[in-house]
Amino acid sequence: MPRKRRADRPLPGRLMRFWWRFAVVGIIVYVGYTIWLGGAYRSVEAFTAGQCVAVPAPPGPEDMAVLPDGPGLLPGAIVSSQDRRDRTAPGGLYFYDLSSRPGTFTRLETPASMVLHPHGLSLFTAPDGQSFLHVINHRSSDRHTVEIFAVQQDAGSVPVLRHRGSVSSDLFVHPNGIAAAGPESFYLTNDRGSGPGWMHMVENLLQLARSTVVYHDGRGARVVADNIAFANGIEISADGGTVLVGSTQWRMIMAYTREATSGMLLRSGSLALPGGADNIRRDANGELWVAAHANAFAFIGHAMNAEKESPSMILRLSRNARGAIQTSEAFSDPGDMLSGASVGVQHQGRLLVGAVFQPTVLDCQLDEAKLREIEN
Repeated sequence: MPRKRRADRPLPGRLMRFWWRFAVVGIIVYVGYTIWLGGAYRSVEAFTAGQCVAVPAPPGPEDMAVLPDGPGLLPGAIVSSQDRRDRTAPGGLYFYDLSSRPGTFTRLETPASMVLHPHGLSLFTAPDGQSFLHVINHRSSDRHTVEIFAVQQDAGSVPVLRHRGSVSSDLFVHPNGIAAAGPESFYLTNDRGSGPGWMHMVENLLQLARSTVVYHDGRGARVVADNIAFANGIEISADGGTVLVGSTQWRMIMAYTREATSGMLLRSGSLALPGGADNIRRDANGELWVAAHANAFAFIGHAMNAEKESPSMILRLSRNARGAIQTSEAFSDPGDMLSGASVGVQHQGRLLVGAVFQPTVLDCQLDEAKLREIEN
């Protein structure tokens, strides 16, 4: 029997085959794009703009905030610690003393009745010099709060935390990063949308933009930004007029203009990064320090198996002479020295680097002349 010519075949069948082929090609392109965006084949070379010392630390020193300097006050940073390979283990808040190098860790007292599994933290210093610490607390798998502490600092002494209260909201779906905007107000990122745990994996695989930014003004919470793929670190500019949000999946930092009275945000721009953004921290000079995961797939492997290494980068964002944003590389490591770096904070030429899982902090003496510029 002679084979039917293409023109003689039924139109519905030809259309069906066309759309199937189109869908297959689309899936292949999308998977390839996801693999590229995740940096599956990306590696980094070991580089430090200075010299680093590995300091044994409480497990999972995921976020840090540098305390303001003052006459007679011990220089240092408050560190959020949680063993993420055993999430049932209690976490803690620690003071890292910068008066010596390497420094030492001191556990800070919190209320004995408080279940503390800390994640992101942020510090707000009022005009009168009083500091307030805001800490995301995963009290359970489905209950998340923000703990607010007043920070009491006396000359020559380790700071003391005075718990002022806990803040909760149904909008705290799975908070990750936080930026304090006042003694009781803050922005936080939800790194995923609502739903069961497996949905988070689907979000990551399909690059779904279900993350949000929530603003709490001290009385109530509301969503002020959405449609973000894995919102992670967050920071407020020195003048308070801009909120910066890191997207780990999209490998960028998004800028939002902030309305000071209402706290509402309006998207105003973005900056591509050479890796997935984690925590963003502003130093005393207004410059930003960003931790980035160069290879998301390697980080997932490291999260599942401590023996697997994950490359890391610490970037500095600053303004050049023309007023344009300049990205510089301060630290990168394939995972030999530190895997899964999640935060970098700078204080008077010292760079502290923390990680999601490892019980290590890097204490680096920076030489700013050696920072490497990266083309944006």
